[in-house]
Amino acid sequence: MDLNAVAIFAKVVESGSFTLASESLKLTKSTVSRKVLELENQLGVKLLVRTTRHLATTAEGQTFYQSCSEMLSIMESAEQEICESQSTIRGHINIAMPIELGHQMLMPYIDAFLLRYPEVTINLDLTNRHIDLIADGVDLHCQIGEPKLSNNVARLFYSSNQQLVASPNYLKQHPKIHHPHDLRTNHKRVKLSRPQLESLWMFSNGEQQITVELPHQLSVNTITSSLTATIDGLGVSVLPEYLCRPHIQSGKLTRLLPEWSIPTVGISFVYPERKLMPKRLRVLLDFLLSELSQRDIHPKD
Repeated sequence: MDLNAVAIFAKVVESGSFTLASESLKLTKSTVSRKVLELENQLGVKLLVRTTRHLATTAEGQTFYQSCSEMLSIMESAEQEICESQSTIRGHINIAMPIELGHQMLMPYIDAFLLRYPEVTINLDLTNRHIDLIADGVDLHCQIGEPKLSNNVARLFYSSNQQLVASPNYLKQHPKIHHPHDLRTNHKRVKLSRPQLESLWMFSNGEQQITVELPHQLSVNTITSSLTATIDGLGVSVLPEYLCRPHIQSGKLTRLLPEWSIPTVGISFVYPERKLMPKRLRVLLDFLLSELSQRDIHPKD
């Protein structure tokens, strides 16, 4: 089998178009198209469905892509292991993480890693959008909440305690909250819209568990925006304890229902599942996990 054709097919699937694949591979579009056609003829199945505006994999194409993607990753890792000496770490790493985690928690550790390994380059995408590791070309994703692990591996490194809070001004204008049920009466929340976070709030007190869903006037996609809106009196919020602490101490926020516990929210490193991880990525992951385990990793207040 022509491994070059396999690599071209994989690039077409990852790019979503023949044009982008040809540009990435520095080949003509006709060469890319011909190589994929030769591969389809050799396999005796249709791998891609092409229209003027859309490109999609067939069921056989998706199965073949998953297998060949793993194979190409193993070959790349093996080549890198052979080329690299044990003392030299080099190459490029694509990392994605939520904006506030980059600013408040992980940037010092990324910087320290780059100072230790000057031949490594990193592209750090601070974003709160949904990340598809394969489609987005991301090697390592720092994710808040429960990760979806289809062909991915997750390493939990932090669990964040959550608190129910509101501003004193909001509490003056709304009914008192003595029990989770009280939230259902004339209260609203500042909604934190994240794919991995539950839209329902769960409270527990011994064996009693209560689930509450509140209406919202404002929906935001960053924790810091949610904090600001809560301080401004736009609703009650469930926020990380480390973020609430200084504002509770200053009187800008009031903690509610302290006798009720709220499930913690995990923060994990997520990366594609593969038999051979590139050395540079393995070293970075080991470095981050080691550093974070040895220090107080509460994000900056």
